[in-house]
Amino acid sequence: MIARVVRLSGVEFAVRVDERYAGPLRALKRAIWPKPAAAATADPAAPSTDGSAAGAELLAKVQQIRWYHTMDLGHGVVTPGFFDHRPVLRRYHLPDSLSGCRVLDVATYNGFWAFEFERRGAAEVVATDIATMADIDLAPARRAAMSAAELAQETGTGFALARTALGSKVRREIVDVYDLSPERMGGTFDLVMCSDLLLHLTNPIRALQRIRSVTRGSAYIADMYDQYLDHYGPTGLLHYRGGTNDYVWWTFSLSGLEQMIRDAGFRTVTMLDRFDLLPRHMTVGPPHVVFRADV
Repeated sequence: MIARVVRLSGVEFAVRVDERYAGPLRALKRAIWPKPAAAATADPAAPSTDGSAAGAELLAKVQQIRWYHTMDLGHGVVTPGFFDHRPVLRRYHLPDSLSGCRVLDVATYNGFWAFEFERRGAAEVVATDIATMADIDLAPARRAAMSAAELAQETGTGFALARTALGSKVRREIVDVYDLSPERMGGTFDLVMCSDLLLHLTNPIRALQRIRSVTRGSAYIADMYDQYLDHYGPTGLLHYRGGTNDYVWWTFSLSGLEQMIRDAGFRTVTMLDRFDLLPRHMTVGPPHVVFRADV
């Protein structure tokens, strides 16, 4: 929503219009659906390095990739991500220590969450993703409008660079969220992370069911929501967006998303926090909610 203050006869009213998502969602498309590396240009806000040859080499590689996640890769190099989760990391209320835990990051993309879980001491971190942009839940009209090169664009370039730079042992596997199962993933996980994925899926409840199938402890479900849908009561409303623009299919009400998580088979669902996640260089952003779902 775009916030405006209207003054009438000395009285101020805060007004919000449902155009808030338009800009962030268009930019989200550009972040997740990158142009080929040859067409990429350096971000004007890209950081300097520590002055070392290794830092200069790393920065040159970073500038060839369009980043969704903001991550410190060392040598003074921070990826110019569309979202920077670091300032709001505490709002996800993750365990400080994951020592001994097996953790899954669903739809990892650049890998921010996977590397964060490793940093917190997880014994094993598995990061799943689709292979190419063609594997996204694309509306037929949107798919038809994309070139063969765009559809063939691979998803793991940023992850691979970050993994090498961080000296990480996170294992990335090509597994669609709809294909998650204990058999496919070699068992279940103490913690499963699903962040900003459900709005891009044609069948979010099926995805939640597959996430539940590989969760033996807790799943953290974070996504964008529409705070005004709940003004109509806890009726589980969803805003259907059709998937054509920016391959966003849904915006959820808080009550609707919570009920979907419960219906996926989780025993308890707890709302941990709500906050605005600001896109890069923007002063407003889509409101986000974080749920913890326990088996």
